[in-house]
Amino acid sequence: MNRKMKTRLLAQVVLLMTFAVSLASAQAAKEGFISESEGTSHLIDHADPVYPPIAKAAHIQGSVLLHATVDTTGTVTKTEIVGGHPMLRGAAQDAVKHWTYRPFQVDGKPAVVQVIVSIPFSLGIPPEQEKSDSAIGQAFFPKADQCEAANHAGRWSDGVRLCGELVAIAARFPNPSDRSMELLDAHQDYGEALAFSGNVPEALTQFHQVVEIAQQHLTNKDSEYGTAFYWLAFAEHVSRMPAEADHDYATAELAYRNAMASLPDMKKIYGRYLAHTLAYHSVLEDQTGHADKATAMREEALSLDPHSLDGYPKGK
Repeated sequence: MNRKMKTRLLAQVVLLMTFAVSLASAQAAKEGFISESEGTSHLIDHADPVYPPIAKAAHIQGSVLLHATVDTTGTVTKTEIVGGHPMLRGAAQDAVKHWTYRPFQVDGKPAVVQVIVSIPFSLGIPPEQEKSDSAIGQAFFPKADQCEAANHAGRWSDGVRLCGELVAIAARFPNPSDRSMELLDAHQDYGEALAFSGNVPEALTQFHQVVEIAQQHLTNKDSEYGTAFYWLAFAEHVSRMPAEADHDYATAELAYRNAMASLPDMKKIYGRYLAHTLAYHSVLEDQTGHADKATAMREEALSLDPHSLDGYPKGK
């Protein structure tokens, strides 16, 4: 759906909301509909909706309109979506299902009613910025898929071209702080393509930018933080910068350990990342004369992933 169609849809939703509220007010007594304002005045307890991460990442904003069926005890027994972005609807329904109202009366008697509810979702992004950000996003994400596919297939020259174009697109986002992960991924993928195509100096520049973004927007408990430092260490290692590489491998390993501790469900996956980093770090330790450290790292890597040393480069 293009931006113009989205704008038209939003206008239709707003119009529908206005119409629905007016209709409910006029027919409340006859059909059991309660206006949003009256429903709000009866609210006793209401849970705020949880912003869906995928909608937040996609910068989706807007309101969800729904009808909530409320029984004679004030309990919500059913919800029906009337309008709103599909990515936001489930979160709105999940929140309203737990709302509690002071019981409603119709003609002086407790009654089952339908309350009109609108749930706003906002990231505080101004409309003009949202429009620009959305348009750039439409160019960014398909290019990101192409860039990643080229790198995954080992087509490094294509990766340099496509991922370089991705970095250029990412630089156009109106508020880079809102798109930190997109920027990080773009520079990281570009750096990977550059490194494996032989342009390690430029790859180092990209990986330094990745680490800078990670330090600004992530913590050392995030696996992405570890990955940022892993790639920088890898490029430093190849560039014969042993002290810098040793420090950054260690930083990556600590981040993976922290991520495993904070997210036990992801322990197996993060353990593989740690094992891979330890394997390459062990090569550096061998090259710098620290055979005991190298052996300990390889043993830990194998305990985390039995295949972590398959095909790894020897240090001597």
